[in-house]
Amino acid sequence: MTNLQALLAAGLPELKFEFDKLLAPQTYFKIGGPAEAYISLDKPEKIAELKQFCEKNQLRLTILGGASNVIVSDKGVAGVVLNINITDIEDTGETADGYHFVQAGAGIKTALLVSQTVAMGYTGLEYFLGVPGTLGGAVYNNSHYLSDLMGEHISRVQIIDESYQLVWLDKAACKFAYDYSRFHETSEIILRVEFALKPGNKEESQAKIREATEYRAKTQPLGPPSSGCIFRNTPNNDKLRQMFPQFAERTHVPSGFLIDQAGLKGERIGNIEVSQKHAAWMINHGQGKSEDVLALIKKVKETIKNKYDVELEEEVFFLD
Repeated sequence: MTNLQALLAAGLPELKFEFDKLLAPQTYFKIGGPAEAYISLDKPEKIAELKQFCEKNQLRLTILGGASNVIVSDKGVAGVVLNINITDIEDTGETADGYHFVQAGAGIKTALLVSQTVAMGYTGLEYFLGVPGTLGGAVYNNSHYLSDLMGEHISRVQIIDESYQLVWLDKAACKFAYDYSRFHETSEIILRVEFALKPGNKEESQAKIREATEYRAKTQPLGPPSSGCIFRNTPNNDKLRQMFPQFAERTHVPSGFLIDQAGLKGERIGNIEVSQKHAAWMINHGQGKSEDVLALIKKVKETIKNKYDVELEEEVFFLD
Protein backbone atom coordinates (compact mmCIF):
# COMPACT_ATOMS: atom_id res chain seq x y z
CA MET A 1 0.00 0.00 0.00
CA THR A 2 1.38 3.41 -1.00
CA ASN A 3 1.41 6.45 1.27
CA LEU A 4 -1.48 7.95 -0.69
CA GLN A 5 -3.54 4.79 -0.44
CA ALA A 6 -2.95 4.61 3.31
CA LEU A 7 -3.82 8.30 3.78
CA LEU A 8 -7.08 8.03 1.82
CA ALA A 9 -8.07 4.79 3.52
CA ALA A 10 -7.54 6.30 6.95
CA GLY A 11 -9.12 9.68 6.27
CA LEU A 12 -11.97 8.78 3.89
CA PRO A 13 -12.72 5.11 4.56
CA GLU A 14 -16.25 5.29 3.08
CA LEU A 15 -15.00 6.43 -0.34
CA LYS A 16 -13.87 3.80 -2.82
CA PHE A 17 -10.89 4.91 -4.87
CA GLU A 18 -9.27 3.21 -7.84
CA PHE A 19 -5.49 3.36 -7.91
CA ASP A 20 -3.23 3.56 -10.98
CA LYS A 21 -6.30 3.81 -13.21
CA LEU A 22 -5.27 4.32 -16.83
CA LEU A 23 -6.80 7.56 -18.12
CA ALA A 24 -6.06 7.27 -21.86
CA PRO A 25 -9.23 5.26 -22.62
CA GLN A 26 -11.35 8.00 -21.02
CA THR A 27 -9.87 10.86 -23.03
CA TYR A 28 -10.96 11.92 -26.50
CA PHE A 29 -7.30 12.01 -27.55
CA LYS A 30 -6.70 8.45 -26.24
CA ILE A 31 -3.49 9.67 -24.63
CA GLY A 32 -2.29 9.59 -21.04
CA GLY A 33 -0.94 7.54 -18.17
CA PRO A 34 -2.63 6.51 -14.91
CA ALA A 35 -4.32 8.51 -12.19
CA GLU A 36 -2.54 7.94 -8.89
CA ALA A 37 -6.01 7.78 -7.29
CA TYR A 38 -9.34 8.07 -9.11
CA ILE A 39 -12.93 8.39 -7.91
CA SER A 40 -16.31 9.27 -9.40
CA LEU A 41 -18.83 10.96 -7.07
CA ASP A 42 -22.43 12.10 -7.42
CA LYS A 43 -23.13 13.49 -3.93
CA PRO A 44 -22.23 17.17 -3.39
CA GLU A 45 -21.50 16.65 0.30
CA LYS A 46 -19.01 13.88 -0.51
CA ILE A 47 -17.35 16.05 -3.15
CA ALA A 48 -17.03 18.87 -0.60
CA GLU A 49 -15.61 16.43 1.94
CA LEU A 50 -13.03 15.19 -0.55
CA LYS A 51 -12.05 18.72 -1.55
CA GLN A 52 -11.55 19.72 2.08
CA PHE A 53 -9.57 16.57 2.88
CA CYS A 54 -7.25 17.04 -0.10
CA GLU A 55 -6.56 20.67 0.71
CA LYS A 56 -6.02 19.94 4.40
CA ASN A 57 -3.52 17.21 3.53
CA GLN A 58 -1.90 19.15 0.65
CA LEU A 59 -3.03 16.56 -1.88
CA ARG A 60 -3.47 17.61 -5.46
CA LEU A 61 -7.10 17.34 -6.60
CA THR A 62 -7.79 17.32 -10.36
CA ILE A 63 -11.29 17.48 -11.81
CA LEU A 64 -11.69 15.36 -14.95
CA GLY A 65 -15.03 15.49 -16.74
CA GLY A 66 -15.53 14.20 -20.27
CA ALA A 67 -11.80 14.66 -20.97
CA SER A 68 -12.46 16.20 -24.37
CA ASN A 69 -10.29 19.30 -24.06
CA VAL A 70 -7.32 17.95 -22.12
CA ILE A 71 -3.98 16.34 -22.80
CA VAL A 72 -3.00 13.92 -20.06
CA SER A 73 0.71 13.35 -19.50
CA ASP A 74 2.16 9.98 -20.49
CA LYS A 75 3.39 9.77 -16.89
CA GLY A 76 -0.14 10.14 -15.55
CA VAL A 77 -1.68 12.50 -13.01
CA ALA A 78 -0.43 12.75 -9.44
CA GLY A 79 -2.78 12.95 -6.46
CA VAL A 80 -6.54 12.44 -6.69
CA VAL A 81 -8.50 12.64 -9.95
CA LEU A 82 -12.19 13.35 -9.38
CA ASN A 83 -14.98 12.74 -11.87
CA ILE A 84 -18.20 14.68 -11.15
CA ASN A 85 -21.00 12.22 -11.85
CA ILE A 86 -24.04 14.47 -11.24
CA THR A 87 -26.04 13.83 -14.40
CA ASP A 88 -29.68 14.73 -13.72
CA ILE A 89 -31.66 17.34 -15.64
CA GLU A 90 -34.77 19.12 -14.36
CA ASP A 91 -37.30 21.56 -15.75
CA THR A 92 -37.84 23.62 -12.60
CA GLY A 93 -41.12 25.08 -13.84
CA GLU A 94 -39.95 28.56 -12.92
CA THR A 95 -40.19 31.39 -15.42
CA ALA A 96 -39.08 35.02 -15.72
CA ASP A 97 -39.44 37.51 -18.58
CA GLY A 98 -40.39 34.82 -21.06
CA TYR A 99 -37.56 32.46 -20.06
CA HIS A 100 -37.88 29.01 -18.49
CA PHE A 101 -35.27 27.65 -16.12
CA VAL A 102 -33.69 24.22 -16.60
CA GLN A 103 -31.10 22.80 -14.20
CA ALA A 104 -28.57 20.10 -15.07
CA GLY A 105 -25.76 18.31 -13.28
CA ALA A 106 -22.18 19.11 -14.26
CA GLY A 107 -21.54 15.49 -15.23
CA ILE A 108 -24.22 15.26 -17.92
CA LYS A 109 -22.96 14.90 -21.50
CA THR A 110 -23.38 18.22 -23.25
CA ALA A 111 -24.99 16.54 -26.25
CA LEU A 112 -27.56 14.84 -24.00
CA LEU A 113 -28.35 18.14 -22.30
CA VAL A 114 -29.07 19.72 -25.68
CA SER A 115 -31.29 16.89 -26.91
CA GLN A 116 -33.20 16.86 -23.61
CA THR A 117 -33.88 20.60 -23.63
CA VAL A 118 -35.11 20.39 -27.22
CA ALA A 119 -37.39 17.50 -26.20
CA MET A 120 -38.72 19.71 -23.40
CA GLY A 121 -39.66 22.28 -26.04
CA TYR A 122 -36.96 24.88 -25.33
CA THR A 123 -34.56 26.64 -27.67
CA GLY A 124 -31.13 28.21 -27.23
CA LEU A 125 -28.68 25.35 -26.88
CA GLU A 126 -29.11 23.58 -30.24
CA TYR A 127 -25.74 24.59 -31.67
CA PHE A 128 -23.94 23.01 -28.72
CA LEU A 129 -25.05 19.48 -29.59
CA GLY A 130 -21.64 18.75 -31.12
CA VAL A 131 -19.65 20.05 -28.15
CA PRO A 132 -17.91 16.97 -26.72
CA GLY A 133 -17.46 16.12 -23.08
CA THR A 134 -19.59 17.07 -20.11
CA LEU A 135 -21.42 20.20 -19.04
CA GLY A 136 -18.99 21.12 -16.26
CA GLY A 137 -16.12 21.41 -18.72
CA ALA A 138 -18.26 23.34 -21.20
CA VAL A 139 -19.10 25.88 -18.48
CA TYR A 140 -15.56 26.00 -17.09
CA ASN A 141 -14.20 27.02 -20.50
CA ASN A 142 -17.36 28.79 -21.74
CA SER A 143 -17.59 26.59 -24.84
CA HIS A 144 -18.63 28.22 -28.07
CA TYR A 145 -20.07 27.41 -31.45
CA LEU A 146 -18.80 30.12 -33.80
CA SER A 147 -19.78 33.31 -31.87
CA ASP A 148 -22.43 31.66 -29.67
CA LEU A 149 -21.06 31.28 -26.13
CA MET A 150 -22.44 28.79 -23.61
CA GLY A 151 -22.37 31.43 -20.87
CA GLU A 152 -24.90 33.58 -22.72
CA HIS A 153 -27.60 31.00 -21.94
CA ILE A 154 -26.74 30.47 -18.27
CA SER A 155 -28.69 32.00 -15.39
CA ARG A 156 -26.51 30.77 -12.53
CA VAL A 157 -24.05 28.06 -11.51
CA GLN A 158 -23.94 26.03 -8.30
CA ILE A 159 -20.46 25.46 -6.92
CA ILE A 160 -18.53 24.24 -3.93
CA ASP A 161 -16.69 27.40 -2.94
CA GLU A 162 -13.29 27.76 -1.34
CA SER A 163 -14.90 27.45 2.11
CA TYR A 164 -16.46 24.10 1.08
CA GLN A 165 -19.99 25.54 1.01
CA LEU A 166 -22.60 24.94 -1.71
CA VAL A 167 -23.49 28.31 -3.23
CA TRP A 168 -25.11 29.66 -6.39
CA LEU A 169 -23.31 32.25 -8.53
CA ASP A 170 -25.27 34.39 -10.96
CA LYS A 171 -24.10 34.77 -14.55
CA ALA A 172 -22.29 38.06 -13.93
CA ALA A 173 -20.31 36.57 -11.06
CA CYS A 174 -19.06 33.77 -13.33
CA LYS A 175 -17.19 36.34 -15.48
CA PHE A 176 -17.80 34.51 -18.73
CA ALA A 177 -15.65 35.57 -21.69
CA TYR A 178 -14.25 33.91 -24.80
CA ASP A 179 -12.82 30.53 -23.70
CA TYR A 180 -12.84 31.79 -20.10
CA SER A 181 -14.72 31.85 -16.80
CA ARG A 182 -13.82 32.75 -13.22
CA PHE A 183 -13.28 29.05 -12.56
CA HIS A 184 -9.91 29.26 -14.35
CA GLU A 185 -8.71 31.36 -11.42
CA THR A 186 -10.32 29.57 -8.45
CA SER A 187 -10.45 26.11 -6.89
CA GLU A 188 -14.27 26.15 -6.94
CA ILE A 189 -15.98 22.99 -8.18
CA ILE A 190 -18.94 23.24 -10.57
CA LEU A 191 -21.86 21.03 -9.47
CA ARG A 192 -24.99 22.20 -11.30
CA VAL A 193 -25.91 24.71 -13.97
CA GLU A 194 -29.18 26.59 -14.44
CA PHE A 195 -30.08 27.71 -17.96
CA ALA A 196 -32.56 30.41 -18.98
CA LEU A 197 -34.23 29.16 -22.16
CA LYS A 198 -37.13 30.32 -24.28
CA PRO A 199 -39.95 28.10 -25.55
CA GLY A 200 -39.11 26.90 -29.04
CA ASN A 201 -40.38 25.02 -32.04
CA LYS A 202 -39.04 21.45 -32.11
CA GLU A 203 -38.87 21.33 -35.91
CA GLU A 204 -36.89 24.58 -36.01
CA SER A 205 -34.62 23.28 -33.24
CA GLN A 206 -33.93 20.08 -35.18
CA ALA A 207 -33.09 22.17 -38.25
CA LYS A 208 -30.53 24.15 -36.21
CA ILE A 209 -29.04 20.90 -34.91
CA ARG A 210 -28.73 19.54 -38.45
CA GLU A 211 -27.09 22.77 -39.60
CA ALA A 212 -24.50 22.68 -36.82
CA THR A 213 -23.88 18.94 -37.26
CA GLU A 214 -23.35 19.27 -41.02
CA TYR A 215 -21.03 22.26 -40.54
CA ARG A 216 -18.89 20.36 -38.05
CA ALA A 217 -18.75 17.28 -40.28
CA LYS A 218 -17.52 19.42 -43.20
CA THR A 219 -14.94 21.40 -41.25
CA GLN A 220 -13.67 19.15 -38.44
CA PRO A 221 -11.87 15.79 -38.39
CA LEU A 222 -14.46 13.98 -36.28
CA GLY A 223 -13.21 10.43 -36.87
CA PRO A 224 -9.70 10.03 -35.40
CA PRO A 225 -8.95 10.64 -31.72
CA SER A 226 -8.27 14.31 -30.97
CA SER A 227 -8.87 17.00 -28.38
CA GLY A 228 -10.66 19.39 -30.69
CA CYS A 229 -9.09 22.79 -31.29
CA ILE A 230 -5.62 22.92 -29.80
CA PHE A 231 -5.29 26.70 -30.17
CA ARG A 232 -7.50 29.68 -29.41
CA ASN A 233 -8.31 32.10 -32.18
CA THR A 234 -5.82 34.97 -32.36
CA PRO A 235 -6.68 38.59 -31.44
CA ASN A 236 -6.55 40.68 -34.59
CA ASN A 237 -3.98 43.43 -35.06
CA ASP A 238 -2.90 45.93 -37.72
CA LYS A 239 -0.32 43.60 -39.24
CA LEU A 240 -2.79 40.74 -39.60
CA ARG A 241 -5.43 43.10 -41.03
CA GLN A 242 -2.96 44.18 -43.69
CA MET A 243 -1.93 40.63 -44.53
CA PHE A 244 -5.45 39.20 -44.44
CA PRO A 245 -8.00 41.92 -45.29
CA GLN A 246 -10.81 39.33 -45.35
CA PHE A 247 -10.59 39.38 -41.54
CA ALA A 248 -10.20 43.16 -41.21
CA GLU A 249 -13.54 43.64 -39.46
CA ARG A 250 -13.12 40.71 -37.09
CA THR A 251 -11.79 40.89 -33.57
CA HIS A 252 -10.03 37.53 -33.99
CA VAL A 253 -8.32 35.63 -36.80
CA PRO A 254 -8.91 31.85 -36.83
CA SER A 255 -5.79 30.11 -35.59
CA GLY A 256 -6.48 27.27 -38.03
CA PHE A 257 -6.31 29.74 -40.92
CA LEU A 258 -2.88 31.01 -39.83
CA ILE A 259 -1.55 27.48 -39.36
CA ASP A 260 -2.90 26.50 -42.79
CA GLN A 261 -1.34 29.60 -44.43
CA ALA A 262 1.98 28.68 -42.81
CA GLY A 263 1.89 25.34 -44.63
CA LEU A 264 1.65 23.24 -41.48
CA LYS A 265 -1.30 21.01 -42.40
CA GLY A 266 -0.10 17.42 -42.29
CA GLU A 267 2.94 18.28 -40.15
CA ARG A 268 3.60 15.24 -38.00
CA ILE A 269 5.66 14.16 -35.01
CA GLY A 270 5.35 10.50 -34.10
CA ASN A 271 1.70 9.54 -34.40
CA ILE A 272 0.39 13.07 -33.87
CA GLU A 273 -0.48 15.14 -36.94
CA VAL A 274 -1.80 18.63 -37.67
CA SER A 275 -5.15 17.79 -39.24
CA GLN A 276 -5.48 18.12 -43.00
CA LYS A 277 -9.12 19.11 -42.50
CA HIS A 278 -8.83 21.74 -39.74
CA ALA A 279 -5.34 23.01 -38.99
CA ALA A 280 -6.15 24.05 -35.40
CA TRP A 281 -6.80 20.36 -34.63
CA MET A 282 -4.27 17.61 -34.06
CA ILE A 283 -5.17 13.98 -34.53
CA ASN A 284 -3.79 10.78 -33.04
CA HIS A 285 -3.02 8.08 -35.59
CA GLY A 286 -2.72 5.50 -32.81
CA GLN A 287 -0.33 5.08 -29.87
CA GLY A 288 0.26 8.82 -29.82
CA LYS A 289 2.18 10.28 -26.90
CA SER A 290 1.68 13.49 -24.97
CA GLU A 291 5.34 14.35 -25.56
CA ASP A 292 4.69 14.25 -29.30
CA VAL A 293 1.69 16.56 -28.90
CA LEU A 294 3.80 19.01 -26.90
CA ALA A 295 6.61 18.89 -29.45
CA LEU A 296 4.20 19.52 -32.33
CA ILE A 297 2.52 22.37 -30.45
CA LYS A 298 5.95 23.93 -29.89
CA LYS A 299 6.82 23.63 -33.58
CA VAL A 300 3.53 25.19 -34.69
CA LYS A 301 3.83 28.07 -32.23
CA GLU A 302 7.42 28.82 -33.25
CA THR A 303 6.51 28.77 -36.94
CA ILE A 304 3.54 31.13 -36.46
CA LYS A 305 5.63 33.44 -34.28
CA ASN A 306 8.38 33.65 -36.89
CA LYS A 307 5.99 34.10 -39.81
CA TYR A 308 3.31 36.41 -38.38
CA ASP A 309 4.79 37.69 -35.10
CA VAL A 310 1.83 36.15 -33.28
CA GLU A 311 1.88 34.14 -30.06
CA LEU A 312 -0.63 31.30 -30.38
CA GLU A 313 -2.30 30.32 -27.10
CA GLU A 314 -3.43 26.79 -26.32
CA GLU A 315 -7.12 26.13 -25.79
CA VAL A 316 -6.49 22.66 -24.34
CA PHE A 317 -5.43 21.99 -20.75
CA PHE A 318 -2.45 19.86 -19.73
CA LEU A 319 -2.77 17.43 -16.84
CA ASP A 320 0.22 15.77 -15.17
